[in-house]
Amino acid sequence: MAVLDKPNADIDLVVLDVMLPGLSGYAVCEEIRSRGNLIPVIMLTARTLVEDRIRGFDAGADVYLQKPFDLDELLSVIRSLLRRRRNGIESVHEESTSNHSENSFSFGKAHINFDTWEACCDNRQIRLTVLEMKLLRYLIEHEGLVLSRTELLKNVWGMDRAPATRTVDTFMLHLRKLFEANPSEPRHFLSVRGAGYRFVSDSIEHSEQKK
Repeated sequence: MAVLDKPNADIDLVVLDVMLPGLSGYAVCEEIRSRGNLIPVIMLTARTLVEDRIRGFDAGADVYLQKPFDLDELLSVIRSLLRRRRNGIESVHEESTSNHSENSFSFGKAHINFDTWEACCDNRQIRLTVLEMKLLRYLIEHEGLVLSRTELLKNVWGMDRAPATRTVDTFMLHLRKLFEANPSEPRHFLSVRGAGYRFVSDSIEHSEQKK
């Protein structure tokens, strides 16, 4: 673990199983993130519950793949994450701040500052990962539009080929948990059955909303 403290350490990506001797994969990922290391982390696990996926993303995982998985799928995910890694975290930040005319955004009881990467909701400070911030930015920039999972995986995760994963769904569930007054009845992060997701800033009822 000590080598991960070094920003120039010769490690490009981490693949973690959840079931490890001593520490769990969740604990290892949390330790990596607690040291400020943004190295891409893929979690591979046989655990399939939504709660397990959310725990993995809460720990800081970039992608959560369930066993059994397709090798080509894993390799595609690795290539995408390494490409994003090569581009650098700074370029992700620059892209976020240059693609929108406003550097802050408010909806409901939430306020997001894209300059400082700070977020709060109902007077609570919220810590967002790089991917969560980028996903939130993309949703806000495309407010009102229905965005497919494939489009989100391509433009937020940088994946050329959409893997058979529920990564987008789990991230959306997590955003609801963080920003919705009632996550089971979302007013901002809406599901559109058979199509994808839609973000709206106003608290409105919508007939296509799926709990």
